[in-house]
Amino acid sequence: MNWLKLLLGLAALLIAGCAAYFSVTGLGVLFSGASTAVMIMAGSLEFAKLVSASYLKQRWSEIGRFNKIYLTLSVGILMFITSLGIFGYLSNAFQQQNLKLQQIQREISVWDSKITQDTVQIGQLTKQITELNQNQGKIIGDGKVNNRILKSVDNRDVQIGKLQDKIGILQDSVVVFNEKINEIKNNNIDTEREVGGFRFVAEAFGWELNTVVKFFIILIVLVFDPLAIALVIAFNGMVYKKPEVTTEDTNKLDKTYEIYGEKSSLVENIPQKPDEIPVIVENSQQEEPEVEFIPNPEENHNIVVNKSNYPTDFDSKTY
Repeated sequence: MNWLKLLLGLAALLIAGCAAYFSVTGLGVLFSGASTAVMIMAGSLEFAKLVSASYLKQRWSEIGRFNKIYLTLSVGILMFITSLGIFGYLSNAFQQQNLKLQQIQREISVWDSKITQDTVQIGQLTKQITELNQNQGKIIGDGKVNNRILKSVDNRDVQIGKLQDKIGILQDSVVVFNEKINEIKNNNIDTEREVGGFRFVAEAFGWELNTVVKFFIILIVLVFDPLAIALVIAFNGMVYKKPEVTTEDTNKLDKTYEIYGEKSSLVENIPQKPDEIPVIVENSQQEEPEVEFIPNPEENHNIVVNKSNYPTDFDSKTY
C-alpha cells in the first residue's frame, strides 16, 4: 500500500509543519523582547523533536536505558512546549479581534447610555403630563368656573405643551443615537462576522465569549502536536517495516535443497510469525568419502577405491 504510506507521510509533514509554525510564532509573541532568538531556538527544538521521535522508533531496542529515558522525556516536554506556543499564537490572534470588539462595545455603550437617559426622562415627562391631566379633570369636575380656574387650566395646558415638546426632542435624540449605533455596527461588520460563531455558541449555552474561545483553543492544542508526533512514528514504522515470510515461501526453500533424493534440513527455526526472517544454515558436518589407495606395481600408479556410500565424482580411478 504505497499510497497509504504516501498519504501518511504527507499528513505527518503537514501537521508537524503547521504545529512548528504556530509554536515558533506563538513563542516569539510570548517573548517579544527577544522574539528572533526565541524563534530560532524554538525552530531548532522542533526539528530535534521530530528526529528524536523517529530515532526512538527505529532504534528502540538498540538504545541504552539512559538515552531511551532521556529522549522520551525530552520529546514529551517539547510536545508540551509546542502546545503552549500554539496556545499563545491562537490566544494572541483572538485577543486582536477581542480588542476591536471591546472598542466597538465601548462606542456602542456610550450611545446606549444616552438612549437610556433620554428614555428615563421621557418616562418622567409622560408621568407629569398624566398628573396634570388628572388635576385638570378634577378642577373642571367641581362645576365652579371662574377666572382663576380658567387661568390655572391655561397654565396647565402650557406646561403640558412644553412637556410634550421636550418628549418629542428626546425621542428624536433616541432615533439619532440608534442610527449612530447601527452605523458603528455596519462599519465593523467584518469583525462581528469573524466572532459570530463563537458568539452564537456563547449565547446558546449561556457562557461568556472568552470562555468559549478558551475551551476551543484547548481542544485544538490537545490534538495538534500529539497527533503530529503519532503520525511521524507511524510513518517510520511503515517505512522500516520488516519483510513478511509466508508458509509458501518456506515450502519453496525446503524443495530447493533436495540432495540425492534426501531432503536436507537447511532451514532452521522456520518462523511462526511474519516479522521473523528465516536463517539459512549450510550443513558444515558433511560426510567425507572414505577412499583407499591400492598400489599397482605394473604401471607404478595407485588405484583409488571409494569404500563409503557417499557419492563422489569418482568411484575408482587410477592416479
